[in-house]
Amino acid sequence: MRMNTSNHGGPRPGAGRKPGFGAFGEPTRPIRIPQSQVPTVVAFLGACREPTRGGMPIPMSSNLSTLSLPAFAHQVPAGFPSPADDYLDDTIDFNKELIVEGHEAATFVLRVTGWSMMGSGIHDGDRVVVDRAVDPREGDIVVANIDNEYTIKRLGKVNGKLALLPDNPHFKPRILEEGDTLEIWGVVVSSVRTFKRGG
Repeated sequence: MRMNTSNHGGPRPGAGRKPGFGAFGEPTRPIRIPQSQVPTVVAFLGACREPTRGGMPIPMSSNLSTLSLPAFAHQVPAGFPSPADDYLDDTIDFNKELIVEGHEAATFVLRVTGWSMMGSGIHDGDRVVVDRAVDPREGDIVVANIDNEYTIKRLGKVNGKLALLPDNPHFKPRILEEGDTLEIWGVVVSSVRTFKRGG
């Protein structure tokens, strides 16, 4: 009987991919999912790593029409108010809800792509209302141009340095260093998500 005494084969210390060097930048672990759902899960994880950007700004119309919708006084956790015990409290004009009076010419709508702000409720495909006349403050969600790249992030600080903060744990803050150029294009004041079905 011949015994193999070579060092080939079997586990070797330090072999394999180092923890944190994958696409997510952190340790991973295997999970079992149905074979049919593999493309869906992979697509979802890929989308979660997409940075949030705004599309081409669309200015608000200078001729704003008034459309007042009924507002019920009763608060509805999940459902629709009953006509038997609720009453109309007021009407809502969405122009007034979404646009600061006097800022009409400085207000734009952008279509969002990416998922880095999902923790703030801003999802891929949503529209955000951006006011360029609002002075940005720490904590605001802003449309920022940093080194000629537009992004939507929360304005903040990390270790005393100005930073653009994502609201998705798969993304790291963009900390501004000396020499970086940052322009705050506008402040996000509202977001709009559509649930209606097409057709």
